[in-house]
Amino acid sequence: MGKLFSSLPNSFLRSVLEGENEEVVENLLENKRAFEMEQDKDKKVVYKERFTSAFWNLYNDILLKISTQWFEKTPLPKRLFVRFGLLDLKYLSVEDQEMIKSLPIKRKPSDDDVYNSVYYIDEWIEEIGKGKIEPSATDEVPRKKKKLGNINVVEKEKYERKRGLLEAELAGLRELFRKRQLLEETVLNSVKRIYEFSRTFDEVSEDNFSVSYSSSEEEILQSIQDNLRDISRVNKEILTIQQKVEKLLDDLRKIEATIPDNDLEEEYDVDVSTIKTEISTIRQMVKMCVGRQGNHFPVLVSSMLPRSHLKPNFRENVVEYIKQIWKLDPQIFDRKTRSSVLKIVPYFILTIGYGNYGICWEPYNKFNKISSKGRLAVPIFSRNPREMVVLAFGDFRWNMAKEVAGYHWMEEGLTGDYYQYHDSIKWKGDLRSKFVYDYYLWITKEAEGIQKLEKEIRRIFWFKVPFPDELKSELSKKGYYYQDLFKKEEAKKLSDM
Repeated sequence: MGKLFSSLPNSFLRSVLEGENEEVVENLLENKRAFEMEQDKDKKVVYKERFTSAFWNLYNDILLKISTQWFEKTPLPKRLFVRFGLLDLKYLSVEDQEMIKSLPIKRKPSDDDVYNSVYYIDEWIEEIGKGKIEPSATDEVPRKKKKLGNINVVEKEKYERKRGLLEAELAGLRELFRKRQLLEETVLNSVKRIYEFSRTFDEVSEDNFSVSYSSSEEEILQSIQDNLRDISRVNKEILTIQQKVEKLLDDLRKIEATIPDNDLEEEYDVDVSTIKTEISTIRQMVKMCVGRQGNHFPVLVSSMLPRSHLKPNFRENVVEYIKQIWKLDPQIFDRKTRSSVLKIVPYFILTIGYGNYGICWEPYNKFNKISSKGRLAVPIFSRNPREMVVLAFGDFRWNMAKEVAGYHWMEEGLTGDYYQYHDSIKWKGDLRSKFVYDYYLWITKEAEGIQKLEKEIRRIFWFKVPFPDELKSELSKKGYYYQDLFKKEEAKKLSDM
């Protein structure tokens, strides 16, 4: 290693740099020292930019290693560097050092779908490297159609789409089976009630001959007939889906017969260029989370950390924020199919830097619109960590609605209503950004009964981004506008019956 590295004492910084490219390390240390020592403000800005550039060169190199040598073999200091931007402990106060040290490093086994969908960058790139998660979509680098054993990427994508359809059909089948079971239990309980009535008469005589069903019992018999008809109808739907499942399984078996076993063990083929593209994508996510006017200095420094009464977006905290917001927007992760509604939680990638925005990178995989998970990025450190998750939800809402509507996004659905209103008032500006901010007001203010949205926007959100029914009922008691929307919705429900 070079002179600057060799002069370092045993420290966290030395552990981060140990074994890395000599030229990259020396360049970083040189610019780091210049940045720390410079007193002139203008020159310090120049050195800060050079230090930032050197930081990212090292960051990319370490990420690339993580993608190939896996999580367990990566030294803790390097993981903390990639995960939080932690380069030198002297940049952090004792309090902040203790905060970082208290965090769990490894993911714990969990059945919680939300917890399992949240990733730090080092974990994310590891999963990409292992082929467990498909690389993120990017416009800059098109996907190459490479041969994977006896099957090319096009055929493999066809296999993935069929798998997605199968998952959706099976989810619908489970829902119908549950519905049929409930109907069967209802019929069984009704028959028991009738039987209990009948068995009390052991003998019919001139003194006891009134054994016909009463009017209430006749109603039970009628309900049994209605439920039996419903059972028959649901069973026909089950048979239809079973046939679809059998056809999909047959199609999948035919494709699998042409795929070598080692290609089926890993879902995605990964090479160095794929990993480099993913690292570039992550870098872009970080930039978008910081924003054009934000602080793009990526090194973790206590003096630059935004202070808040809320906890930073560490995994455990983000999980709680996601669940809180999901309760207010219970339909946001719904994915509708012909026979059922799937709830698919997207991936949440926790980015380094001092962020001002949560963003949606993609709402779902374009090759599997039915069951694939979207990708959202949320900065770990920000002035209001929970709001970053809200903004990411809003961006996801917009992107998903726009993708579902397709070419008709200005005419149909949530985006259609939103666009047409702004077109009618000759509004100029970035409609997506406006929607995300309105969504933020909807979740943080309107959910509390604080009226911040325009009347028409509130109406659109009330019907297209609905709160849970209990909250709607509570809001109807807090103001005329909410009460009017509540009454209109109730009237609509009655007319649809």
